[in-house]
Amino acid sequence: MKFTHSIYLNIKHLRILFCILCIFAGNVSNAQSGSEYSILVAGHAYGAHAGKNIGLHPPFLDKLRTNTDNKVAALFLTGDLVNNSTSASWTQVETELSGLGLTSYYVMGNHDNNTIGHAVFRKKHGGTYYSATIQNELYIVLNSTESDRSISPAQLKFLDGVLKNAVSSQKRIFIFFHEIIWNSHEKYRLVRSNSRSRYEFMINISNFWNQVFPMLTAYPEKKFYLIAGDVGGNPDAIAASYDRWENVTLISSGMGEVPDDNYLKVDILPDTVNFTLIPLNPGVSMNPLPWYNIPEKPGQISGPAIVFSSGSATKYQVSPVGNATAYHWTLSTGISGSSDSAAINVNFNTGFQTGKISVSAVNDGFGESEPSVLEVHAENTIVSEKEIGSGFRIIQNPESIQLMIYSEKNQKASLKVYNPLGSTLFVRDFQLNPGQNIKEIPAGWHDHGLQLFELSFDNKRLVQKIILY
Repeated sequence: MKFTHSIYLNIKHLRILFCILCIFAGNVSNAQSGSEYSILVAGHAYGAHAGKNIGLHPPFLDKLRTNTDNKVAALFLTGDLVNNSTSASWTQVETELSGLGLTSYYVMGNHDNNTIGHAVFRKKHGGTYYSATIQNELYIVLNSTESDRSISPAQLKFLDGVLKNAVSSQKRIFIFFHEIIWNSHEKYRLVRSNSRSRYEFMINISNFWNQVFPMLTAYPEKKFYLIAGDVGGNPDAIAASYDRWENVTLISSGMGEVPDDNYLKVDILPDTVNFTLIPLNPGVSMNPLPWYNIPEKPGQISGPAIVFSSGSATKYQVSPVGNATAYHWTLSTGISGSSDSAAINVNFNTGFQTGKISVSAVNDGFGESEPSVLEVHAENTIVSEKEIGSGFRIIQNPESIQLMIYSEKNQKASLKVYNPLGSTLFVRDFQLNPGQNIKEIPAGWHDHGLQLFELSFDNKRLVQKIILY
């Protein structure tokens, strides 16, 4: 198969080469004639730093030999194919790949980056960055080692030319490079990629967010899938990652020194793209790819916003976040308690007046979410309506309790009732219509005495206390 050479060509020549590529793409080995096919992607493919293999990671090769699939059109190796870039190592890799019968594409990694590695890439692909077409998808390979952990000016020009000349029917574009160059964003400051790809080593180097990302979002009608391979190669590293910004999906996958070593299977279907992480070690199962991300902010904290003088602990909790491995609770002065789960029992010190309870979801290796925050006040504290509100009335009858609620629009609301110890006595969700609403709650469910009614809707929390008889 013929590839676009690394040297940037003028627009006329690019159009000619692009047409040639489209013709040759239909003859890619193992590609299916239908509209469904798969590709495999493997990062840090030599495996462990101390491994004795000079070629590909042995468990990876074993898995490929047993997991044969005639729908696989190609294998992309996203950098660090060899531990030491020697002629013997590259010969070993070529021998191993030829035995698999897979069309392979190389991506330059820092371990591959020397004169021998460059010669291998020139012979195989015409250079260290290039493009190809498989069926109707465009595949672009970049070299993030040419300008250290960045995309060089020549490659930016190359990428711009390829995108401008992509045919309109190519709605899905896959771009590969080795280092996780998007980790230069502060959002990823706690993500444990391989050491070279961590935030502190990217922040002053990578040009991803100011030059590469804007180039992709300039084509909102297209979906871009960026896949990097610099993970899984340190004992404390993550083995995969996922995130999405606008029309750009960011993915990494790798192997070598972590229990959940893996490679990535990408199924390209007519109307969607599916990603599956394939574990290499026995007894290991992988989560769905979106799990490997910084958690979403927890929902509203459940628990009383007004607390009463009591020596008993008061419970607060949030609904579990799907990919959280722990929770980080933060308590204001005068509030004490400890927990790493989605619930916490807290005590309010004598003389407590007002404070905040906040919680973030944590995914070990990725970081923590923005916090969800609840303001809490002592029952004898004067609080403005803006802070806790009082926009509903409670009317007691012998047979029921009526709530009169004014709403400016159609919306869902949730009522929770707590006793002075913070225990939840009653929960009900209902729909509010514009104007005055009357909601009736049958009697008999509640304790007598002082109770706290908390109504939540439209990101507001309205609180009233009443003595029930």
